[in-house]
Amino acid sequence: MVKPRTRTRQLVSAGIGLVAAALVLTTTVTANSGPASGATGKGTLKLVAAADTVQVEAWEGTAYFQPSVWLAAYDAAFEFRASHAAYDEPVKLTKTVIRGKKRTTTTAPASIVDGMKGFKDGLRVTLKTKSGKVVLDDTRPLCPGGYDRQRVQTDGATGPVYPEFCGGNWFTKGVLYGIERGMAVPAVSDLEFETKGETRLTMTMSVSKAVADFLGLPNASRTAKQDLVIVDGCAEGGCETEGEMGIMAAHGADDDQGARTVVPRETLEGGENGRGRLPLGGALGIIKPGKPKKDTLPDLVSLPAWQISTEVDESGTDRLNFAANEWNAGPAPMVVEGFRRGTSAVMDAYQMFYRDGKQVGVKRTGTMEFHEAPEHNHWHFLDFAKYELVDAKDKVVSTSGKQSWCLAPTDPVDLTVPGATLRPSQTGLQSACGEKSALWLRETMPTGWGDTYNQAQTQAFDLSKVKNGTYRIKVTVNPDGNLYERTRSNNVSYRTITIGGKAGARTVKVPPYQGVDTETWWGEEE
Repeated sequence: MVKPRTRTRQLVSAGIGLVAAALVLTTTVTANSGPASGATGKGTLKLVAAADTVQVEAWEGTAYFQPSVWLAAYDAAFEFRASHAAYDEPVKLTKTVIRGKKRTTTTAPASIVDGMKGFKDGLRVTLKTKSGKVVLDDTRPLCPGGYDRQRVQTDGATGPVYPEFCGGNWFTKGVLYGIERGMAVPAVSDLEFETKGETRLTMTMSVSKAVADFLGLPNASRTAKQDLVIVDGCAEGGCETEGEMGIMAAHGADDDQGARTVVPRETLEGGENGRGRLPLGGALGIIKPGKPKKDTLPDLVSLPAWQISTEVDESGTDRLNFAANEWNAGPAPMVVEGFRRGTSAVMDAYQMFYRDGKQVGVKRTGTMEFHEAPEHNHWHFLDFAKYELVDAKDKVVSTSGKQSWCLAPTDPVDLTVPGATLRPSQTGLQSACGEKSALWLRETMPTGWGDTYNQAQTQAFDLSKVKNGTYRIKVTVNPDGNLYERTRSNNVSYRTITIGGKAGARTVKVPPYQGVDTETWWGEEE
């Protein structure tokens, strides 16, 4: 069994690494691969290279680089939805080509679907020496989405709309990713290979025939080649300090080309109303008294506990560690704002309600307190969830020390539900936790997203008085009903476990949940 890691406070991007600054110029891509502006037909995806030659740094026999090869969308947006009705059912993947108001959807053959990660074995990368010796032959999933994006048409999308990743975790129900019209995403995030004195290699990157056929890539745009010039990254200054690992275009691109530009966001051409927009903001709506309308409410759902293990904490107490996630099925975002109560370390909390980006309601919903402790030192919203270890009769035998939260979206659970926010990092999350001097803060759970906390040490269950046997981890979101939501029928989840061992060496067995084994790390289950 794998011991849980520390509490996760970042977005999950399984199967996709963060892409370093891209070195592609729009004129380079458009000159080689498509028109710079204007509609030319039904829309096309192409695999394009930004440079004929790139320089790769090797550090003590290992080279790391981000190939400047892109998957570009011309004259149409390409949207992909991956979802399954139950965890033990196969994932269904669809492609929708969006041209103006026309949307054409096709379903991918099951043989090329790699769960939520994209297309199975969709991309092959080979590295060869001048004599034809193979240095690397790597096949990996193809994710038609990703962290960095480049414009390839002057009349294309002016900014990103789709998420920055493909994939999710064990309990992800659906993801949505894609390429905006007139933009390009990296074909692969990064590559690593061992070097044995080579100074020049040829890289060939190709999309598999089955995947290329489904995506509609022209035959001439299914493969891209680049020459790699290998240089010693330790030559200047030695390897005692870690150098910058990345690529530089052989024509002399400088670091300034890596600067990221803030661009206005937009909805998808022909897409659903508001898809990809900020869920909050705009002019103040008419705030009416009384119960909020149903279309302005979130739907809070608890997921079963996962990554469960035992340990002895720093004080010598036997503990049961676990991770838990509560998410919002929508259709509206869950928004809670805190306003400082005088000079005390307490804020009065209010739930805000929105329709079409306008605030249309507000209700008092509790308090926020400043949590002054190691690894915290920020504001927490009280009573968002409750964690209990219960027996077969639902009698509580131990409780978690976690009673307050700094809420933020860490995991996509279902980005295919109505109202899902695709890029929550652009909604102003810097106010979620707040400094001690804060007068105000906003904590939000966008539709389609959940917040994962790993419970360990004093926040984990105390097993000192818990006998060996079968129990359930009970997770309850909105336990006191203080938050307005569409229904509370899905607020409780259970995960069955069996506890054994003896004091100082307790054990736990965790059966799969609906066919899902959560006790291996995501991506290592095969």
